[in-house]
Amino acid sequence: MEENKKTIATEQVESTKSATSEKFEAFKTEASTQLNAAITQLDEFKDQLIAKAQEVGKDIDIEGLKVQATEQFEAAKAATAETMTHLQAQAETTFAAATAKADQLADVAEDKFDDLKAEATEQLEAAQVKLEELKAEAAVQLEVAKEKAKGFWDGLFGK
Repeated sequence: MEENKKTIATEQVESTKSATSEKFEAFKTEASTQLNAAITQLDEFKDQLIAKAQEVGKDIDIEGLKVQATEQFEAAKAATAETMTHLQAQAETTFAAATAKADQLADVAEDKFDDLKAEATEQLEAAQVKLEELKAEAAVQLEVAKEKAKGFWDGLFGK
């Protein structure tokens, strides 16, 4: 009977670990997708800015605006990519620590498997919460980058 409980506890820890791993992979995929979408949008803003400048007239230093717009948008893209990379690294570290802790707790579960099962589940749930927080932070950072680009656009054309 005791061995059966240990097996069930180990299976529950593995199941939670697997679910957390799936969420982590989904986070990485979504972050990559959002980063690519933000970069595409920033490129579109830059192209619109250049087109608007060419449309406005010859009195404007179009080449200078192209250079300035390119620099601003490249900086925004780089900052967004750096932020996403940093958040992904944090997520990987959090996931690795939670997985290591879950493995450690599963290994010593023979002596205290009920207490350790609860602690392992708590660690993995905490990792899931952290992944959700990092996902939310990534979304905020992407919005900040978009708003900076929009502010630059609005600053030039007063929209």
